[in-house]
Amino acid sequence: MEDWNVDFVNKYLQKVHGDKVQCKVTETKGRILLAGRNFRKGDVLFEERPLHIVTADEKNDAYKIIKRLCKNDPETMYQDPLWYWAAVSSLTSEDIGGGPKKGSLTPVARETQQNILCLYHEPIDEVSDEAKTLVRELNLKAPPKLVDELLRAWILNCFDHSETPPGYASYFGASFMSHSCDPNAIWHFAEGTAQEDTFVLIARRDIEAWDEICISYLPEQGLLHAAVARKAELRSSKSFVCTCERCGPGASGPDLCRGFRCPSCTACAVFHPGPVDGSALSAAVCRGCGAAVGEAEARRLLAAEADLERLLKLLDEKVEKRGIAKVLKEPEVQHMLGLLGDTAAGSVGPQHWLPDRPWS
Repeated sequence: MEDWNVDFVNKYLQKVHGDKVQCKVTETKGRILLAGRNFRKGDVLFEERPLHIVTADEKNDAYKIIKRLCKNDPETMYQDPLWYWAAVSSLTSEDIGGGPKKGSLTPVARETQQNILCLYHEPIDEVSDEAKTLVRELNLKAPPKLVDELLRAWILNCFDHSETPPGYASYFGASFMSHSCDPNAIWHFAEGTAQEDTFVLIARRDIEAWDEICISYLPEQGLLHAAVARKAELRSSKSFVCTCERCGPGASGPDLCRGFRCPSCTACAVFHPGPVDGSALSAAVCRGCGAAVGEAEARRLLAAEADLERLLKLLDEKVEKRGIAKVLKEPEVQHMLGLLGDTAAGSVGPQHWLPDRPWS
């Protein structure tokens, strides 16, 4: 649609933020956000009100219909119900038409919808069964393709807004920032003020004029995970492969969130070379004694890492169902502790992202 062009975006940004930021199109990333002036560490780059906020409405029969659809047909309706609710809650009165026979949908202004559609999402070549189902079951006048576009725009651009009830918020300027695992900006909501849902962007370090502004799409704790784990999470949740300065082939230095105890001196001074094939650990050199890891020890260390990750995943599943007191038995605890680098006999860590998980 015409509102996707960068002139439209910059006109909006100029109106709301003045000369603080500007949008630019690049060949590799598409639209990105640049600083329009110099900012020092701790400066507020900008504050922005939400385009739209959507929260779960358990008392609304229309929301209950969506939840029932997800429960009865999970192969088609495989997203969380709140995503679908966000999409249909971004329709205009004309799009809603007669609307659901039970419950209701609150329409948005056409301008709000156009601004949401301007946010990044892949073009819809083939309408999904999800969108067709929503249009049919909620008796919508909107074309399924529009519902699909709104759904993708919310999934790829929203910010968590509330936990009780769960809710998402969409912001315009904030949505043009790319991700980095070494971001130069960080954001928060203006909690404790009269407008708590205001998006506040802070410089994490000095930012020069025309530098790209990046935030992390991961929570702060996620930035301490290994590159392979961060990339997997971003690929799953945001549908892209991270190639930032910590994850890409040009990453400088080893992955300091993925350390192992040296087989020779037992110091935690062996670090995975980075976002490359796992076998490359064999070429790593201990920072303490200088010994090379070698193929055999690399296989052993990676096997211990895989075993620990498997145990932690199993622990997560069991704790969710039964509670930690009923799950952890003495033999399992000892086996897990034996893998952790907190002890001289352990192989993984302690400067490794996995050993932190049992305590979190």
